[in-house]
Amino acid sequence: MLQELGISEFEEQVYRRLLGEPEMTVPALAAALSTSPRRVRAATSRLCTLGLATRTEAGGYAPVSPDAAIDALIHQREAELDRVRAAKRELLDEFRTGHLKRQPSGLLEVVSGREAIHRRSVEARLGARYEVLSFDQPPYAAPEDYDEVANEHPVLARGVTYHVIYTPESLQLPGRLRAITELGRAGEQARLLPSLPIKLHIYDRSLALVPLISDRHATESIVLIRESGLLDGLIALFEAHWRIAHPVTEAPRESPLTDADRDVLAMLSAGLTDQAMARQLQVSVRTVRRRIHRVLDLLDAATRYQAGVAAARRNWA
Repeated sequence: MLQELGISEFEEQVYRRLLGEPEMTVPALAAALSTSPRRVRAATSRLCTLGLATRTEAGGYAPVSPDAAIDALIHQREAELDRVRAAKRELLDEFRTGHLKRQPSGLLEVVSGREAIHRRSVEARLGARYEVLSFDQPPYAAPEDYDEVANEHPVLARGVTYHVIYTPESLQLPGRLRAITELGRAGEQARLLPSLPIKLHIYDRSLALVPLISDRHATESIVLIRESGLLDGLIALFEAHWRIAHPVTEAPRESPLTDADRDVLAMLSAGLTDQAMARQLQVSVRTVRRRIHRVLDLLDAATRYQAGVAAARRNWA
């Protein structure tokens, strides 16, 4: 059982015997285990080196509590594995450097077609181990029935951090704002900017997905960019935009705003028109204007801009 910690099967037998009968001498252990004193002496010496046993004044051997001794060996093995992982990263960097010198095109991979693009995006998302950075704006390669919350929630649940910057166009899609709110409750950190330079998804700072074309054909071809100076530049681009973006936050529950009021306030902050808000909420423009008037009254604001400022000042948004 302890072989994974570098302890031989016989050494484990000796240790277990000492646990049951502390302070046994080498001759007594040899007789109990039906082996030679020389073999037992080598085993007890190594158990002492590993911190599993100590020599007694009477010449026997006493076991150290497994609670402390085994934990110490586990921590030592984990430290060794960490050093191996660090060495692996260095070797991988050397391998990539050598490979790229011979074949620089290995940095990039072009993927074409909506289905192939969506498949590679899903693979990248599911393979993310700790972080996803995104510029989110239309158009999208995902199928119309794609459930954003159902697909991204499991990734958030296993501890992957999401930092996403949206544009007002992102929020105008039916049901999108509610989906973003749900993802925010699950841990996504969302911010908003009036516009973004490109669509961009970066996974674990080691892989980026970028459209080759930035217009309505953006879903037809993408390029996968692996660790390189180009990827470093894209990461810096994201971080620069993240610093100036405005948080997309949900108002605290203790505020007098209802869920419907919070939706209206978020859309006002995003700069959506009355018509766009009506489409988003699936209600009439008249209903939207009535809800806007209610939010302005609650915040004692005369304009939409004042409503946003008042909500932020009261920590309602």
